[in-house]
Amino acid sequence: MNYLAALKDFSQIYKNTDYQPQSVLARSLPFLEVYRNNTWANRSNNLANTYPTVVELVGTEFFSAMARVFVENSESHAGNLHLDGESFPEFLSVFPHVSDLPYLSDVAKLDWAIHQAHYSEDGNFIAIETLALYTPEQFGQLHLILHPAVAIVRSAEWPIYQILMMHHGEKPADLNAGGEQVWVWRDQWQLITASDTLFLECLLKKQNIENAMLATKDDEYDAGPVLIQLFSRGLVCQIY
Repeated sequence: MNYLAALKDFSQIYKNTDYQPQSVLARSLPFLEVYRNNTWANRSNNLANTYPTVVELVGTEFFSAMARVFVENSESHAGNLHLDGESFPEFLSVFPHVSDLPYLSDVAKLDWAIHQAHYSEDGNFIAIETLALYTPEQFGQLHLILHPAVAIVRSAEWPIYQILMMHHGEKPADLNAGGEQVWVWRDQWQLITASDTLFLECLLKKQNIENAMLATKDDEYDAGPVLIQLFSRGLVCQIY
């Protein structure tokens, strides 16, 4: 058996608990079981740290069992545990045992964005005074490259911001309040309007300021407050 075949053979231990890799000697199988269980435990614990709001919504014991099902049926494609678990929200959307919590998947998306923002790389930032170098005619054509920690999470149906804040000591969420959009950066987050959401999403897609404003389809939209927040928070890394 060549090296690649041996690796593929060995990887089957995560998909089938009864599988005995041909590349492993019989006397080593007990140690293999320990390795497999430790790997599953590490990934499950990491999921709990990544999705704290989900843990609080379903309880620690239930989350552990649910995480075990996810880990047993998904592969980790990164050596960095902080990158593991991205598909967990999708898993929750079809996991039958949480069908009575239809907002759980969207809440998980918000947890993931906050987790990724926390561990994202640092970036240089541009001072707002730099805008003075451009004429009013040039301003609309500018592209802003935002910090890697910036993310927008939206839910069409559920008040994900309220649910998040409920688990940070605020009042219970009103599940009938409708969908919400959240702007995430580093270890902070903010509820934003639908227009601000469209504007920021366009900037993240590297569209220029004028096109981002047009995307809001709001003739009276004022991008000034969002732009001021972007620069004051050090979230603009490049202008071109």
